[in-house]
Amino acid sequence: MPIRVDLLALEPNVPGQACLTVKKWQGGEEQLEFSIQRNQDGFYLQDQKAWSSNPFWFKVSRFSVATSGEALEAQVGPEVVDPLLEGGTNSQFMIELREQSQGHTDKGVVRPGVGLLPSTAGGQTRSTYGGADLSAPAAPEPEIPELPELVLNTAEPEIELESVPNEPAYTPPPPPVKKSKKGLIGLALVVLLLVAAAAGFWFYKRTPVPAPAIAAAVPAGADAQACTLDSMNSLPELTFVQTCIKAAPDSAKLLEIINEAKAGKHCGVAQRLYANRAQAGDALIANAYAREYDPKYLKASECFPAADNATAAYWYETILTQDPNNAEAKQRFEELQK
Repeated sequence: MPIRVDLLALEPNVPGQACLTVKKWQGGEEQLEFSIQRNQDGFYLQDQKAWSSNPFWFKVSRFSVATSGEALEAQVGPEVVDPLLEGGTNSQFMIELREQSQGHTDKGVVRPGVGLLPSTAGGQTRSTYGGADLSAPAAPEPEIPELPELVLNTAEPEIELESVPNEPAYTPPPPPVKKSKKGLIGLALVVLLLVAAAAGFWFYKRTPVPAPAIAAAVPAGADAQACTLDSMNSLPELTFVQTCIKAAPDSAKLLEIINEAKAGKHCGVAQRLYANRAQAGDALIANAYAREYDPKYLKASECFPAADNATAAYWYETILTQDPNNAEAKQRFEELQK
């Protein structure tokens, strides 16, 4: 059975870095290597983000076992992340994982996950590995400088006792002279009378203030404009996708938007909307996306010109991870494995 491979964003997200997650691998965890091949020309990913017709193997000294115990994980850097994110709208990538001893080997589809960022999103990002070796380098131990020897004087100093002068006897100050409160009371009465007179004059002369006019209501449905065909035609692809995702249309509405994108040959928009919602666990969108590649349901278009069994199986399997009892997804997944 093919392996399932996901390229997921780290937590917290780091531009140019990702976690390569492998499920259903039957081999060992150490001394592994993998190659990545794209579908449009059959070229293989090389070191330094290049593509060539010759296979190139990225070596991993050891995969770590995920917390769930059901997958292997290894961190990869810009040499892998950037080329996969730069792929065209119809790009699909096949990964082959094998033991370096030429033992067990298996293949599967690998797709960039939601939220992955290229290394350019954060400026110059250093890779955590050198060349094609994906093992993390050991951090050098810091050198501890030699400290000068501390010499302690063991001789006990003689303590001289100084004579303390006698303090003069404390004499309490004389009690304060009480002031008469009659003057203060009279002043307070005068102030109160003036305040009362001013308040009465204001109350008599005041005029009622008219109630403020009710502000005009803000037009509702601002988010409804985020996913329109006009916005799709006027905004950059990524901006439109981000805005539309933020508006969070329901599954049926999103399928309408995707169909409009396909009809308008906005293939990148259709791909991104499909992948984002499908990876977020929307079974309806994932099923529709799988059918775009399933030879049983394929309706060839400019955005989805040909069937791809491995990609269709990937999205059916995505459905099964959320709903293991989905009979249709299970049936199609098993048939596509034959």
